[in-house]
Amino acid sequence: MNLIGSTARFHLLPQGREAVKGVLSDREFLDGFVVSESHLGVWLSLPELRLNNEVLLLKWEQFSTAVLEYTPEAPAQRLPAGFR
Repeated sequence: MNLIGSTARFHLLPQGREAVKGVLSDREFLDGFVVSESHLGVWLSLPELRLNNEVLLLKWEQFSTAVLEYTPEAPAQRLPAGFR
């Protein structure tokens, strides 16, 4: 699933909590807007960061789950199949 453009809540593992401790206060969950994602992890824009152009890399191995709102697309309408 592509997370880019979604606001998500990430459940941090202990190594994730340790990694963001220098930037943010110690917490179990991290809320942010996913700006980009790569093989390394997700790049987040966080409300706590002072400047709008600062992002934080949250590596895949630093969180266990991501919770986000998801609206599935309506299925495409198909014409009935058969013979005349």
